[in-house]
Amino acid sequence: MIRKLSQLIFMIMVLITTGCIKETYDMNKLSKKVRLSPTIAISAIKGNILMSDIVKESDTVVFDQNKLVKIVFKKDSVINLTLADFFIVKNMIELNGNDKLLPDLNILNPGFENIGQMIATIDPDTLNLEIEDVLSHISGDLIISNPSIKLSYSNSFAVPVEINLKAAGVRKAKTVNLDLAPFILTVPQFPDQQDISDTYTADTTNSSLSELISLPPEKIYFSGTALLNTLVKNSQYGNYALSTGRIIGGLEVEIPLDFRMNNLQFTDTVDNFIKDDGSSNDNSVKPENFELLRIDVTAKNGFPFGVSLKMSLYDSLTQTIKSTVNATDLLEPAPVDSNGKVSGTTDTGTSIEFTKEFFSAAGKADKIIFQFTLNTTGSGSKDVKIYSDYRIDFNAALVVKPDINLK
Repeated sequence: MIRKLSQLIFMIMVLITTGCIKETYDMNKLSKKVRLSPTIAISAIKGNILMSDIVKESDTVVFDQNKLVKIVFKKDSVINLTLADFFIVKNMIELNGNDKLLPDLNILNPGFENIGQMIATIDPDTLNLEIEDVLSHISGDLIISNPSIKLSYSNSFAVPVEINLKAAGVRKAKTVNLDLAPFILTVPQFPDQQDISDTYTADTTNSSLSELISLPPEKIYFSGTALLNTLVKNSQYGNYALSTGRIIGGLEVEIPLDFRMNNLQFTDTVDNFIKDDGSSNDNSVKPENFELLRIDVTAKNGFPFGVSLKMSLYDSLTQTIKSTVNATDLLEPAPVDSNGKVSGTTDTGTSIEFTKEFFSAAGKADKIIFQFTLNTTGSGSKDVKIYSDYRIDFNAALVVKPDINLK
């Protein structure tokens, strides 16, 4: 939506700078001693912004049955362990002369429970969220309320296996750890069941996942260990393990758009598209010749966050800002119910006024910096949810008062 708001401003500014105003007047019919200063309002843009237009469903973006928008990242084969990763079978048999391999079932007998504890390493892996470019434009406070990491696994060890999963989110020099306590995998009930599939979920109740995701991270690093513990008896049948036994697991990071924002800023820098390139002739009406040049924006906002805009002319050579236009409360947030879902719309009217000084400074700047500041309903004091049917309806009009001196 930030991009669309940027495009809205761009489109209006294009109307200003392409010379469309000069076509309103037939200069040949006017006295050369006349000075004109009429105020003119031009309906420029009317439209809407829908959440479903901004974000399309894909492997990464999902709309649930209630139209809540979720972001999902998946990583297969984070855990892939066999019996050999814990120990070598022949060495295990040598450690206990009562153990024996049963060829008919291809399993180890209950004496396997006497071996003790064995540890395997979960190979380090990385989930690259590929959002470095987006994060480079963002600053401020963002709290993701209800993220989760699901470990979906298949286990064919009828032996208690404890997983110690380590994860850390990294953004530049900052790191936040998952802080998830070790957990026990569900085991198959041998001999009737030789394999079992299940899911373990890490969320805000048992980890620091909210803090990790709210970083927000560029990458998430995973590692860990698996402890096979035969000192704990699985069931009345004792501990069994297939010689072909294995544990396979993949991770799914799910981030519902359930969050709060406090002065979250998105900054984007573009080439100065209002700078006079010298190609216009002397008869052109230039923006700096206007006594008044204003954009009036009215909107009916159905999103639970408000937006303020700052537009600055920037000289990259001297690294200085030449002039700035502010549009506070460009959008005011919609109200939400106790569950964080929008319960209505908010009408907003804002004027963005450009001065002569601003356009005079345009010739000294090669860039324009757009800075959007966002706050959720309640100034970031409550969680809000984003649904795919949210929308904004808006109108924008250009109001000009040219100062035309006919010489």
